[in-house]
Amino acid sequence: MDFVALISGGKDSLFAAYHMVSQGWSLRAFLTVRPAETDSFMFHTINLEIVRYQAEVAGLPLLELPAAAGKEAEVEGFTAGLAALSKSHGFDAVVNGAVSSEYQRRRMDRACSDSGLKSFSPLWHVDPVKLLNNYLGCGFKFIMSGVYAMGLDASWLGHIISTDDIERLVRLNSRYGLSIVGEGGEYESAVLDCPLFRNALRLRGSVLAGLNRSEFRVSSVLLAPKSSDRLVTIEPPHF
Repeated sequence: MDFVALISGGKDSLFAAYHMVSQGWSLRAFLTVRPAETDSFMFHTINLEIVRYQAEVAGLPLLELPAAAGKEAEVEGFTAGLAALSKSHGFDAVVNGAVSSEYQRRRMDRACSDSGLKSFSPLWHVDPVKLLNNYLGCGFKFIMSGVYAMGLDASWLGHIISTDDIERLVRLNSRYGLSIVGEGGEYESAVLDCPLFRNALRLRGSVLAGLNRSEFRVSSVLLAPKSSDRLVTIEPPHF
């Protein structure tokens, strides 16, 4: 089946795309949505500019849709844009990285249905610890790019997530109840390398630290060999 992958730049959306490719599906393009509001209910907003570099190293076109402001308006606009894109680019399905958010999945399913498309969420209700370990086992390199929950501070930002970090997230889940995969908005991620990429991405940026809200803001992106170890440079804060 020909599909586009709804890509935020993060681990779940890219792993969902990779999983479907590994099942023999044909990935036609990455699709990203640019919300009008930074606190969109449906779509990610942080560091969206890296998605075009991810599409480049994946050798795929990048399709972009704007999303209007408002809880329902952003879904309606996405639906209309999706229908037009499917006609011009010839795909039958949209794959997304939803894991447990009923809110996102139901609206995605509705948008696709109204556009005459199939909607697939291959990670749906997969055990979160199993998911994260699968990501690492398949060669995904990703960082946390934003943290927004009790137990997560700026020290989590900008380093490649490891099995030790997964164990720390499990402990934080037990203590605070946060989602291990960040599905409740506890954190956002950015993928620097994965099997879909021909090159890795090297990010440079700075950390904006706050109380229960810290972000790694990307200032530049370069292509790097997949064998590269140092993929993130954190600049000192500017005052």
